[in-house]
Amino acid sequence: MNQTYPDLQSFKNAIVAQPGSVEVIKQSLYDTVIYPTAGSVNIRFFQTQLGAGVSAVPGAAGGVKTLQDTNMTQAGQLPAPQAFWIQSIEVDVQPGSTATANQYALQLPKAQVAAAAAAVQAGAHDVNAIYSTGALTLTIGQKPYLRESPLLRFPPKARFELNAASASNSATAVESIVEKLRAGGRPYTLNPGLGLMSSMNFDVTLSWPVIVPTPSGFNARVMVKLDGWTFRAVQ
Repeated sequence: MNQTYPDLQSFKNAIVAQPGSVEVIKQSLYDTVIYPTAGSVNIRFFQTQLGAGVSAVPGAAGGVKTLQDTNMTQAGQLPAPQAFWIQSIEVDVQPGSTATANQYALQLPKAQVAAAAAAVQAGAHDVNAIYSTGALTLTIGQKPYLRESPLLRFPPKARFELNAASASNSATAVESIVEKLRAGGRPYTLNPGLGLMSSMNFDVTLSWPVIVPTPSGFNARVMVKLDGWTFRAVQ
């Protein structure tokens, strides 16, 4: 039986990617890690892809990473044929409400009815401790391209806003309080920016001079976001 093969021109006409043609879309790279209540001296980001590692999504109970955790499809590098232009870097610290290993639960800003119960809302202290002393290192290949401290220099562009208030409702020591500490300020922008090519190793490491436990006694979660543009072959 004779096999008929397509000629070279037919093959070129059928290629799903158009050689030499590139499209650019506004898209960030992000990764999320659980910060254990016992603390850590360094945490690496962008090293675990979708479907692996440990999820920091509330209620995930130790499941693997999903799109809510990261959009990395390969560990520590971009797949071909993609490239990425890093415009800015963000660090988002979110306090939690469970100390169970490898799990994260949201800490809701809510009213407390007694001063003794304020510890359940100590997430503001967690945010302060993690942001105030940590440093960030962006490494591409074997070379560090950015080293900056404290982590407060990298506020998230999108964040919750909340006004705090307290009022006495007892003649002794009972009070109500609502609070949520956030990082604010201008975005940390790279000028002129940095380009990542496919299959080029990179990571962001957050480090602290000593182990910094969370004052609340609960796990937190930290998201690092590289905002910018994705370059990919036109299909």
